[in-house]
Amino acid sequence: MSLSTALNSAASGLQLSSRGAQVVADNIANANTEGFGVRSLSQAARITGTSGSGVMMTGIARDSDPALLTELRGANAAQAKTGNLMDFWASMESSIGIPGDAGSLATRITSLESAFKQASAQPESTSALQKVVQAADSLVTKLTDIDSGLQLSRDRADASIAHDVGLLNSIFDQVDKLNSDIARQKLAGGYPHSLEDMRQNLIDQASSIIPLKEISRPDGRSMLLGADGTVFVDRDVTRIEFQRTPSPTAGESVGAGDLGRLVINGRTVSATNPLLQSGSIGSAFDIRDGLAPQMQQQLDEFSADLVSRFADSGLDASIPAGAFGLFAVANETTMPPTLAGISGRLVVNPALTPADSSNAWRVRDGLYAATPGAVSENAVISGMIDALSSFSAVGAGGGPNADVQGHAAAFLSQTATQRLIVETETAYTSGRVAGLQELLGGRGVDTDAELQKLLVLEKSYAANARVMAAADSMLRTLLEM
Repeated sequence: MSLSTALNSAASGLQLSSRGAQVVADNIANANTEGFGVRSLSQAARITGTSGSGVMMTGIARDSDPALLTELRGANAAQAKTGNLMDFWASMESSIGIPGDAGSLATRITSLESAFKQASAQPESTSALQKVVQAADSLVTKLTDIDSGLQLSRDRADASIAHDVGLLNSIFDQVDKLNSDIARQKLAGGYPHSLEDMRQNLIDQASSIIPLKEISRPDGRSMLLGADGTVFVDRDVTRIEFQRTPSPTAGESVGAGDLGRLVINGRTVSATNPLLQSGSIGSAFDIRDGLAPQMQQQLDEFSADLVSRFADSGLDASIPAGAFGLFAVANETTMPPTLAGISGRLVVNPALTPADSSNAWRVRDGLYAATPGAVSENAVISGMIDALSSFSAVGAGGGPNADVQGHAAAFLSQTATQRLIVETETAYTSGRVAGLQELLGGRGVDTDAELQKLLVLEKSYAANARVMAAADSMLRTLLEM
Protein backbone atom coordinates (compact mmCIF):
# COMPACT_ATOMS: atom_id res chain seq x y z
CA MET A 1 0.00 0.00 0.00
CA SER A 2 1.42 3.41 -0.94
CA LEU A 3 1.76 6.15 1.62
CA SER A 4 -0.73 8.33 -0.27
CA THR A 5 -3.31 5.54 -0.08
CA ALA A 6 -2.64 5.18 3.63
CA LEU A 7 -3.17 8.91 4.08
CA ASN A 8 -6.44 8.78 2.13
CA SER A 9 -7.68 5.81 4.15
CA ALA A 10 -6.84 7.51 7.43
CA ALA A 11 -8.49 10.73 6.23
CA SER A 12 -11.67 8.81 5.37
CA GLY A 13 -11.60 7.33 8.87
CA LEU A 14 -11.26 10.79 10.40
CA GLN A 15 -14.14 12.07 8.29
CA LEU A 16 -16.37 9.16 9.24
CA SER A 17 -15.53 9.53 12.94
CA SER A 18 -16.32 13.24 12.74
CA ARG A 19 -19.68 12.56 11.11
CA GLY A 20 -20.40 9.83 13.67
CA ALA A 21 -19.66 12.26 16.50
CA GLN A 22 -22.09 14.72 14.92
CA VAL A 23 -24.82 12.06 14.82
CA VAL A 24 -24.19 11.09 18.46
CA ALA A 25 -24.22 14.72 19.54
CA ASP A 26 -27.52 15.26 17.70
CA ASN A 27 -29.04 12.22 19.41
CA ILE A 28 -27.95 13.29 22.88
CA ALA A 29 -29.12 16.87 22.33
CA ASN A 30 -32.59 15.60 21.36
CA ALA A 31 -32.91 12.98 24.09
CA ASN A 32 -36.04 14.73 25.41
CA THR A 33 -37.43 15.95 22.11
CA GLU A 34 -40.89 14.53 21.44
CA GLY A 35 -41.13 12.62 18.17
CA PHE A 36 -37.37 12.52 17.64
CA GLY A 37 -36.20 9.41 15.80
CA VAL A 38 -32.80 8.12 16.89
CA ARG A 39 -30.19 8.49 14.14
CA SER A 40 -27.61 5.83 13.39
CA LEU A 41 -24.73 6.02 10.93
CA SER A 42 -24.02 3.09 8.60
CA GLN A 43 -20.65 2.50 6.92
CA ALA A 44 -18.88 0.23 4.42
CA ALA A 45 -15.39 -0.36 3.11
CA ARG A 46 -14.39 1.89 0.23
CA ILE A 47 -12.92 0.01 -2.72
CA THR A 48 -10.82 1.58 -5.45
CA GLY A 49 -10.23 -0.85 -8.22
CA THR A 50 -9.47 -4.12 -6.47
CA SER A 51 -7.90 -2.64 -3.36
CA GLY A 52 -9.33 -1.09 -0.22
CA SER A 53 -8.96 2.64 0.14
CA GLY A 54 -10.53 3.44 3.47
CA VAL A 55 -14.11 3.67 4.69
CA MET A 56 -17.20 5.48 3.51
CA MET A 57 -20.57 6.44 5.00
CA THR A 58 -23.45 4.62 3.31
CA GLY A 59 -26.24 6.52 5.04
CA ILE A 60 -27.86 7.82 8.20
CA ALA A 61 -30.93 5.85 9.30
CA ARG A 62 -33.79 7.23 11.39
CA ASP A 63 -35.23 4.69 13.83
CA SER A 64 -38.99 4.22 13.54
CA ASP A 65 -41.55 1.54 14.40
CA PRO A 66 -44.63 2.08 12.16
CA ALA A 67 -46.66 -0.66 13.86
CA LEU A 68 -46.07 0.76 17.34
CA LEU A 69 -46.79 4.29 16.11
CA THR A 70 -50.08 3.12 14.62
CA GLU A 71 -51.08 1.49 17.91
CA LEU A 72 -50.17 4.59 19.90
CA ARG A 73 -52.07 6.89 17.57
CA GLY A 74 -55.17 4.74 17.84
CA ALA A 75 -54.85 4.75 21.64
CA ASN A 76 -54.44 8.54 21.66
CA ALA A 77 -57.61 8.92 19.61
CA ALA A 78 -59.53 6.70 22.03
CA GLN A 79 -58.14 8.61 25.01
CA ALA A 80 -59.12 11.95 23.47
CA LYS A 81 -62.70 10.76 23.03
CA THR A 82 -63.15 9.23 26.48
CA GLY A 83 -61.46 12.22 28.10
CA ASN A 84 -63.90 14.66 26.50
CA LEU A 85 -66.89 12.48 27.41
CA MET A 86 -65.60 12.25 30.96
CA ASP A 87 -65.47 16.04 31.19
CA PHE A 88 -69.05 16.28 29.88
CA TRP A 89 -70.54 13.78 32.32
CA ALA A 90 -68.58 15.19 35.25
CA SER A 91 -69.82 18.71 34.50
CA MET A 92 -73.42 17.48 34.21
CA GLU A 93 -73.19 15.58 37.49
CA SER A 94 -71.76 18.66 39.16
CA SER A 95 -74.53 20.80 37.64
CA ILE A 96 -77.25 18.56 39.14
CA GLY A 97 -75.42 18.34 42.44
CA ILE A 98 -75.08 15.66 45.08
CA PRO A 99 -78.04 15.27 47.51
CA GLY A 100 -77.25 17.09 50.72
CA ASP A 101 -74.95 19.61 49.08
CA ALA A 102 -76.08 23.21 49.18
CA GLY A 103 -77.57 24.23 45.86
CA SER A 104 -78.13 20.72 44.52
CA LEU A 105 -81.40 19.80 42.79
CA ALA A 106 -82.35 17.38 45.56
CA THR A 107 -81.60 19.98 48.25
CA ARG A 108 -83.81 22.59 46.56
CA ILE A 109 -86.70 20.12 46.29
CA THR A 110 -86.26 19.37 50.00
CA SER A 111 -86.28 23.11 50.74
CA LEU A 112 -89.56 23.50 48.84
CA GLU A 113 -91.08 20.61 50.76
CA SER A 114 -89.96 22.13 54.09
CA ALA A 115 -91.38 25.52 53.10
CA PHE A 116 -94.73 23.89 52.26
CA LYS A 117 -94.86 22.17 55.65
CA GLN A 118 -94.01 25.36 57.51
CA ALA A 119 -96.66 27.29 55.57
CA SER A 120 -99.25 24.55 56.25
CA ALA A 121 -98.53 24.83 59.97
CA GLN A 122 -98.60 28.67 59.85
CA PRO A 123 -100.98 29.65 57.01
CA GLU A 124 -101.48 33.05 58.57
CA SER A 125 -97.75 33.88 58.31
CA THR A 126 -96.92 35.98 55.28
CA SER A 127 -93.24 35.16 55.85
CA ALA A 128 -93.91 31.42 55.73
CA LEU A 129 -95.99 31.80 52.54
CA GLN A 130 -93.28 33.91 50.91
CA LYS A 131 -90.69 31.22 51.72
CA VAL A 132 -92.73 28.83 49.57
CA VAL A 133 -92.53 31.28 46.65
CA GLN A 134 -88.80 31.77 47.14
CA ALA A 135 -88.13 28.02 47.45
CA ALA A 136 -90.11 27.43 44.23
CA ASP A 137 -88.12 30.17 42.50
CA SER A 138 -84.86 28.61 43.73
CA LEU A 139 -85.90 25.26 42.24
CA VAL A 140 -86.76 26.95 38.95
CA THR A 141 -83.35 28.65 38.93
CA LYS A 142 -81.64 25.29 39.41
CA LEU A 143 -83.49 23.71 36.49
CA THR A 144 -82.74 26.66 34.21
CA ASP A 145 -79.07 26.49 35.26
CA ILE A 146 -78.90 22.81 34.30
CA ASP A 147 -80.58 23.67 31.01
CA SER A 148 -78.04 26.46 30.38
CA GLY A 149 -75.21 24.02 31.13
CA LEU A 150 -76.53 21.63 28.51
CA GLN A 151 -76.80 24.36 25.88
CA LEU A 152 -73.30 25.54 26.75
CA SER A 153 -71.97 21.98 26.34
CA ARG A 154 -73.56 21.74 22.90
CA ASP A 155 -72.16 25.12 21.88
CA ARG A 156 -68.68 24.19 23.07
CA ALA A 157 -68.89 20.88 21.22
CA ASP A 158 -69.91 22.65 18.02
CA ALA A 159 -67.07 25.14 18.43
CA SER A 160 -64.66 22.28 19.13
CA ILE A 161 -65.67 20.58 15.87
CA ALA A 162 -65.07 23.79 13.92
CA HIS A 163 -61.66 24.23 15.59
CA ASP A 164 -60.65 20.60 14.95
CA VAL A 165 -61.69 20.81 11.30
CA GLY A 166 -59.61 23.94 10.81
CA LEU A 167 -56.66 22.33 12.58
CA LEU A 168 -56.92 19.15 10.49
CA ASN A 169 -56.97 21.08 7.22
CA SER A 170 -53.92 23.04 8.35
CA ILE A 171 -52.07 19.87 9.40
CA PHE A 172 -52.89 18.15 6.10
CA ASP A 173 -51.47 21.13 4.20
CA GLN A 174 -48.30 21.07 6.30
CA VAL A 175 -47.86 17.32 5.87
CA ASP A 176 -48.28 17.71 2.11
CA LYS A 177 -45.57 20.38 2.01
CA LEU A 178 -43.24 18.28 4.16
CA ASN A 179 -43.87 15.31 1.87
CA SER A 180 -42.63 17.37 -1.08
CA ASP A 181 -39.60 18.66 0.83
CA ILE A 182 -38.66 15.19 2.08
CA ALA A 183 -39.02 13.60 -1.36
CA ARG A 184 -36.92 16.39 -2.89
CA GLN A 185 -34.14 16.02 -0.33
CA LYS A 186 -34.04 12.24 -0.68
CA LEU A 187 -33.86 12.55 -4.45
CA ALA A 188 -30.87 14.85 -4.02
CA GLY A 189 -29.16 12.32 -1.73
CA GLY A 190 -29.86 14.20 1.51
CA TYR A 191 -31.12 13.00 4.87
CA PRO A 192 -34.33 14.88 5.77
CA HIS A 193 -34.69 13.28 9.19
CA SER A 194 -35.61 16.53 10.96
CA LEU A 195 -38.43 17.03 8.47
CA GLU A 196 -39.60 13.47 9.14
CA ASP A 197 -39.67 14.24 12.88
CA MET A 198 -41.84 17.29 12.20
CA ARG A 199 -44.18 15.25 10.00
CA GLN A 200 -44.51 12.52 12.62
CA ASN A 201 -45.49 15.07 15.29
CA LEU A 202 -48.10 16.60 12.98
CA ILE A 203 -49.60 13.20 12.14
CA ASP A 204 -49.67 12.30 15.85
CA GLN A 205 -51.60 15.50 16.52
CA ALA A 206 -54.09 14.84 13.72
CA SER A 207 -54.58 11.24 14.86
CA SER A 208 -55.93 12.38 18.22
CA ILE A 209 -58.69 14.24 16.35
CA ILE A 210 -59.73 11.52 13.90
CA PRO A 211 -58.38 7.99 13.48
CA LEU A 212 -55.72 7.99 10.74
CA LYS A 213 -53.39 5.44 9.19
CA GLU A 214 -50.01 6.41 7.75
CA ILE A 215 -48.68 4.55 4.72
CA SER A 216 -45.09 5.24 3.66
CA ARG A 217 -44.31 5.77 -0.02
CA PRO A 218 -40.99 4.67 -1.60
CA ASP A 219 -40.03 8.29 -2.32
CA GLY A 220 -40.32 9.25 1.37
CA ARG A 221 -43.84 10.62 1.21
CA SER A 222 -46.54 9.60 3.70
CA MET A 223 -50.11 8.88 2.67
CA LEU A 224 -52.75 9.60 5.31
CA LEU A 225 -55.76 7.34 5.19
CA GLY A 226 -58.92 7.84 7.28
CA ALA A 227 -60.62 5.00 9.15
CA ASP A 228 -63.35 4.98 6.48
CA GLY A 229 -60.85 4.72 3.62
CA THR A 230 -60.77 8.42 2.73
CA VAL A 231 -57.36 9.50 1.41
CA PHE A 232 -56.62 12.82 3.08
CA VAL A 233 -53.03 13.33 1.96
CA ASP A 234 -51.23 11.73 -0.95
CA ARG A 235 -50.51 13.49 -4.22
CA ASP A 236 -53.41 15.81 -3.39
CA VAL A 237 -54.94 17.08 -0.15
CA THR A 238 -58.59 16.43 0.75
CA ARG A 239 -60.38 19.29 2.47
CA ILE A 240 -62.87 18.81 5.30
CA GLU A 241 -65.79 21.25 5.55
CA PHE A 242 -67.99 22.14 8.49
CA GLN A 243 -70.53 24.92 9.07
CA ARG A 244 -70.44 26.31 12.61
CA THR A 245 -73.80 26.81 14.37
CA PRO A 246 -73.27 29.24 17.27
CA SER A 247 -75.36 28.70 20.41
CA PRO A 248 -77.59 25.83 19.25
CA THR A 249 -80.96 25.79 21.02
CA ALA A 250 -82.65 22.83 22.67
CA GLY A 251 -85.04 22.48 19.74
CA GLU A 252 -82.32 22.39 17.08
CA SER A 253 -81.10 19.00 15.93
CA VAL A 254 -78.80 17.56 13.28
CA GLY A 255 -81.65 15.38 12.02
CA ALA A 256 -83.74 18.44 11.21
CA GLY A 257 -80.83 20.01 9.36
CA ASP A 258 -80.36 22.77 11.94
CA LEU A 259 -76.76 21.88 12.76
CA GLY A 260 -73.65 21.48 10.67
CA ARG A 261 -72.16 18.12 9.70
CA LEU A 262 -68.79 17.09 8.33
CA VAL A 263 -68.54 17.22 4.55
CA ILE A 264 -65.68 15.50 2.71
CA ASN A 265 -65.47 15.74 -1.06
CA GLY A 266 -69.10 16.83 -1.16
CA ARG A 267 -70.14 13.79 0.86
CA THR A 268 -71.86 14.23 4.23
CA VAL A 269 -70.27 12.12 6.94
CA SER A 270 -72.88 10.14 8.90
CA ALA A 271 -72.81 9.67 12.66
CA THR A 272 -71.95 5.97 12.19
CA ASN A 273 -68.93 6.69 10.00
CA PRO A 274 -65.71 5.13 11.41
CA LEU A 275 -64.12 8.59 11.31
CA LEU A 276 -66.39 9.65 14.20
CA GLN A 277 -66.01 6.55 16.34
CA SER A 278 -62.82 7.79 17.94
CA GLY A 279 -60.88 11.00 18.49
CA SER A 280 -61.87 14.39 19.89
CA ILE A 281 -64.07 15.27 16.92
CA GLY A 282 -66.12 12.10 17.42
CA SER A 283 -66.73 12.91 21.09
CA ALA A 284 -67.83 16.44 20.17
CA PHE A 285 -70.45 15.07 17.76
CA ASP A 286 -71.58 12.58 20.42
CA ILE A 287 -72.10 15.38 22.94
CA ARG A 288 -73.76 17.82 20.55
CA ASP A 289 -76.06 15.41 18.75
CA GLY A 290 -76.60 12.57 21.19
CA LEU A 291 -75.73 12.86 24.86
CA ALA A 292 -76.74 16.47 25.53
CA PRO A 293 -80.09 16.16 23.65
CA GLN A 294 -80.89 12.98 25.59
CA MET A 295 -80.22 14.73 28.88
CA GLN A 296 -82.22 17.71 27.64
CA GLN A 297 -85.21 15.47 26.96
CA GLN A 298 -85.03 13.95 30.44
CA LEU A 299 -84.72 17.39 32.03
CA ASP A 300 -87.66 18.76 30.01
CA GLU A 301 -89.81 15.77 30.93
CA PHE A 302 -88.94 16.29 34.59
CA SER A 303 -89.87 19.98 34.30
CA ALA A 304 -93.12 19.17 32.52
CA ASP A 305 -94.03 16.72 35.29
CA LEU A 306 -93.28 19.38 37.88
CA VAL A 307 -95.53 21.88 36.11
CA SER A 308 -98.43 19.46 35.67
CA ARG A 309 -98.35 18.32 39.32
CA PHE A 310 -99.33 21.78 40.52
CA ALA A 311 -101.74 22.63 37.70
CA ASP A 312 -104.50 20.35 38.97
CA SER A 313 -107.69 22.22 39.86
CA GLY A 314 -108.31 19.47 42.41
CA LEU A 315 -105.70 20.98 44.72
CA ASP A 316 -106.51 24.62 43.84
CA ALA A 317 -110.07 25.29 42.69
CA SER A 318 -109.11 28.77 41.45
CA ILE A 319 -106.94 27.36 38.61
CA PRO A 320 -108.81 27.58 35.27
CA ALA A 321 -108.83 24.52 33.01
CA GLY A 322 -105.47 24.17 31.24
CA ALA A 323 -103.87 27.03 33.17
CA PHE A 324 -100.59 26.82 35.05
CA GLY A 325 -100.29 26.24 38.79
CA LEU A 326 -97.32 27.08 40.99
CA PHE A 327 -94.92 26.64 38.06
CA ALA A 328 -95.37 28.03 34.55
CA VAL A 329 -93.59 28.25 31.20
CA ALA A 330 -92.54 31.75 30.17
CA ASN A 331 -94.55 33.33 27.34
CA GLU A 332 -97.08 30.49 27.41
CA THR A 333 -100.62 30.30 28.84
CA THR A 334 -100.85 26.51 28.70
CA MET A 335 -98.35 23.68 28.39
CA PRO A 336 -96.76 23.92 24.91
CA PRO A 337 -97.22 20.91 22.59
CA THR A 338 -93.44 20.55 22.24
CA LEU A 339 -91.49 20.13 25.46
CA ALA A 340 -88.04 20.79 23.98
CA GLY A 341 -86.35 23.52 25.98
CA ILE A 342 -89.10 24.20 28.54
CA SER A 343 -86.60 23.69 31.38
CA GLY A 344 -84.88 26.89 30.33
CA ARG A 345 -88.21 28.75 30.22
CA LEU A 346 -89.57 27.56 33.55
CA VAL A 347 -90.77 30.32 35.92
CA VAL A 348 -92.80 30.71 39.07
CA ASN A 349 -96.43 31.58 38.27
CA PRO A 350 -96.56 35.32 37.42
CA ALA A 351 -99.32 35.68 40.03
CA LEU A 352 -96.55 35.34 42.61
CA THR A 353 -93.51 37.57 42.99
CA PRO A 354 -90.44 36.06 44.73
CA ALA A 355 -89.03 39.51 45.54
CA ASP A 356 -92.32 40.89 46.93
CA SER A 357 -94.55 39.26 49.55
CA SER A 358 -97.64 41.28 48.61
CA ASN A 359 -99.05 38.34 46.62
CA ALA A 360 -97.84 35.57 48.95
CA TRP A 361 -101.43 35.03 50.20
CA ARG A 362 -102.25 33.32 46.87
CA VAL A 363 -100.21 30.32 48.01
CA ARG A 364 -102.81 29.84 50.77
CA ASP A 365 -106.02 31.04 49.12
CA GLY A 366 -105.52 30.08 45.45
CA LEU A 367 -103.25 31.34 42.70
CA TYR A 368 -106.12 32.89 40.76
CA ALA A 369 -108.26 33.94 43.76
CA ALA A 370 -109.77 37.43 43.51
CA THR A 371 -109.30 38.30 47.17
CA PRO A 372 -107.55 36.85 50.24
CA GLY A 373 -109.53 34.26 52.22
CA ALA A 374 -109.46 33.03 55.79
CA VAL A 375 -105.92 33.16 57.18
CA SER A 376 -106.33 29.81 58.95
CA GLU A 377 -107.17 27.87 55.76
CA ASN A 378 -104.41 25.51 54.58
CA ALA A 379 -106.24 23.16 52.19
CA VAL A 380 -104.47 24.52 49.09
CA ILE A 381 -101.06 24.22 50.77
CA SER A 382 -101.83 20.65 51.86
CA GLY A 383 -102.79 19.86 48.26
CA MET A 384 -99.45 21.20 47.06
CA ILE A 385 -97.64 19.00 49.58
CA ASP A 386 -99.52 15.99 48.23
CA ALA A 387 -98.70 17.03 44.66
CA LEU A 388 -95.00 17.15 45.50
CA SER A 389 -95.01 13.71 47.08
CA SER A 390 -97.46 11.90 44.77
CA PHE A 391 -96.12 9.19 42.47
CA SER A 392 -96.23 9.52 38.70
CA ALA A 393 -94.33 8.40 35.61
CA VAL A 394 -92.15 10.83 33.68
CA GLY A 395 -91.83 10.88 29.90
CA ALA A 396 -93.52 9.14 27.03
CA GLY A 397 -91.59 5.96 27.81
CA GLY A 398 -93.25 5.68 31.18
CA GLY A 399 -90.46 4.68 33.52
CA PRO A 400 -90.81 4.02 37.24
CA ASN A 401 -93.45 5.88 39.23
CA ALA A 402 -91.88 8.22 41.76
CA ASP A 403 -92.36 11.51 43.55
CA VAL A 404 -90.44 14.63 42.52
CA GLN A 405 -87.50 13.75 44.72
CA GLY A 406 -87.42 10.24 43.30
CA HIS A 407 -87.36 11.48 39.72
CA ALA A 408 -84.54 13.87 40.58
CA ALA A 409 -82.59 11.02 42.18
CA ALA A 410 -83.10 8.87 39.06
CA PHE A 411 -81.90 11.73 36.86
CA LEU A 412 -78.75 12.12 38.95
CA SER A 413 -78.22 8.35 39.14
CA GLN A 414 -78.29 7.96 35.35
CA THR A 415 -75.80 10.80 34.97
CA ALA A 416 -73.47 9.44 37.66
CA THR A 417 -73.64 5.95 36.15
CA GLN A 418 -72.60 7.26 32.75
CA ARG A 419 -69.79 9.22 34.37
CA LEU A 420 -68.52 6.09 36.13
CA ILE A 421 -68.67 4.04 32.92
CA VAL A 422 -66.69 6.64 30.98
CA GLU A 423 -64.30 7.07 33.91
CA THR A 424 -63.49 3.35 33.69
CA GLU A 425 -62.97 3.61 29.94
CA THR A 426 -60.76 6.68 30.43
CA ALA A 427 -58.60 4.83 32.95
CA TYR A 428 -58.16 1.98 30.47
CA THR A 429 -57.32 4.21 27.50
CA SER A 430 -54.94 6.30 29.61
CA GLY A 431 -53.18 3.16 30.84
CA ARG A 432 -52.89 1.84 27.30
CA VAL A 433 -51.42 5.14 26.07
CA ALA A 434 -48.93 5.15 28.95
CA GLY A 435 -47.85 1.59 28.18
CA LEU A 436 -47.38 2.25 24.48
CA GLN A 437 -45.52 5.48 25.20
CA GLU A 438 -43.18 3.53 27.47
CA LEU A 439 -42.53 1.02 24.68
CA LEU A 440 -41.91 3.84 22.22
CA GLY A 441 -39.71 5.60 24.76
CA GLY A 442 -37.59 2.44 24.94
CA ARG A 443 -36.74 3.06 21.31
CA GLY A 444 -35.74 6.62 22.08
CA VAL A 445 -32.29 8.02 22.79
CA ASP A 446 -30.25 5.93 25.24
CA THR A 447 -27.69 8.45 26.44
CA ASP A 448 -25.49 5.74 28.01
CA ALA A 449 -25.31 3.86 24.72
CA GLU A 450 -24.64 7.08 22.82
CA LEU A 451 -21.76 7.96 25.17
CA GLN A 452 -20.29 4.51 24.63
CA LYS A 453 -20.46 5.13 20.88
CA LEU A 454 -18.72 8.45 21.45
CA LEU A 455 -15.83 6.73 23.28
CA VAL A 456 -15.41 4.29 20.37
CA LEU A 457 -15.47 7.17 17.89
CA GLU A 458 -12.91 9.07 19.96
CA LYS A 459 -10.53 6.10 19.92
CA SER A 460 -11.10 5.58 16.21
CA TYR A 461 -10.43 9.24 15.52
CA ALA A 462 -7.20 9.12 17.56
CA ALA A 463 -6.06 5.94 15.80
CA ASN A 464 -6.66 7.40 12.34
CA ALA A 465 -4.89 10.58 13.35
CA ARG A 466 -1.95 8.44 14.55
CA VAL A 467 -1.82 6.71 11.15
CA MET A 468 -1.78 10.08 9.39
CA ALA A 469 0.99 11.32 11.67
CA ALA A 470 3.07 8.20 10.99
CA ALA A 471 2.56 8.47 7.22
CA ASP A 472 3.48 12.14 7.38
CA SER A 473 6.65 11.30 9.30
CA MET A 474 7.59 8.67 6.75
CA LEU A 475 7.06 11.12 3.88
CA ARG A 476 9.22 13.70 5.62
CA THR A 477 11.98 11.08 6.04
CA LEU A 478 11.87 10.37 2.33
CA LEU A 479 11.97 14.07 1.45
CA GLU A 480 14.97 14.66 3.73
CA MET A 481 17.08 11.90 2.16
